[in-house]
Amino acid sequence: MSDRKPYFCPVNKEHYFKLESGEQGCEIRPNNHRGWNENNIYQGRYLKLSNGYGNYNRVTKIITRTFVIPNEWCEMTDIGVAPWHIHAVKKIYPNATEWLVAYV
Repeated sequence: MSDRKPYFCPVNKEHYFKLESGEQGCEIRPNNHRGWNENNIYQGRYLKLSNGYGNYNRVTKIITRTFVIPNEWCEMTDIGVAPWHIHAVKKIYPNATEWLVAYV
């Protein structure tokens, strides 16, 4: 278990409820974007997921594994990330070249 405080991760409502219920098993963001990097996101650390930036609708999960993938690998189905999830993050971050995936 990690001795660092949980990493705060705001997500939109749709993805928050999927993460909370377990339907979505990972969070994917551009590597090195606002602290989302291997120094902060690693196996054993807690991830505090928040429905936006409010004080309600928060859930804390533990990161079970992480890996970095180049943008061209995102469309591969064997990385364990649902296609709808990849399309959603690519819409938010269209210029990302590398992604850090954290499984919870």
